Amino acid sequence: MWLTGLTKDGSIVVANNYGLGYIPDGVNLPEQVRFASADESIPVQERATWATYPILALQGWAQAHDTKLRAVIAMEEHLEGFDPGTATIVLQPDDLPNDGRMQGRSRLEVIAPDAAAKLAALSDAALPEQLPPAPVDPQAPEDRQLKLLKEVFRPLLASDPGRVALQLQAMVAYATHMEELALYRAHTAADAAAQRAAIADWIYWQHVAVLTSDAVGVS
Repeated sequence: MWLTGLTKDGSIVVANNYGLGYIPDGVNLPEQVRFASADESIPVQERATWATYPILALQGWAQAHDTKLRAVIAMEEHLEGFDPGTATIVLQPDDLPNDGRMQGRSRLEVIAPDAAAKLAALSDAALPEQLPPAPVDPQAPEDRQLKLLKEVFRPLLASDPGRVALQLQAMVAYATHMEELALYRAHTAADAAAQRAAIADWIYWQHVAVLTSDAVGVS
């Protein structure tokens, strides 16, 4: 579930209902778009309370930046049961672009722009130096990502406010596992392009795991 907010000062901010800083693979955000839960100018204590409630993330982000929402844009089913306190724009299927390719910043650039810039500046030959030593056992780790992602989704089926802590805890486990899988891919990549992509994923999931672990302590 993604919601987009337009603020009175002209900002565009987006939020989703999965943890903090979570962006699916292949989803890019334009330069002018802010991602509420990844905004480090707002204390993690506050951002933790938004988890699973994207409308709260939009409202909280606007308040933290001393502005107000002018409109909230979303699919009709994503607005059900929420009062954004402002005008709503309901997206129709015809409003969605036919071309699914997304332009803009990668998820690593959004959540950790400095790390993304450093990685982009590295030569292909320098990429292996960014990795810890490969494990002695070359066997791939068990792929449990679908199972763990289901645990991230499960709290969304509950209306209890306690679902925030449950989802954040599940996201820590998921992000840590995704970090492990990405590191294995980085060590075993067949070429520099694949290794660079795997390292970007590895760094991204490191940041998500740390951010979410911090949030678990305050949720």
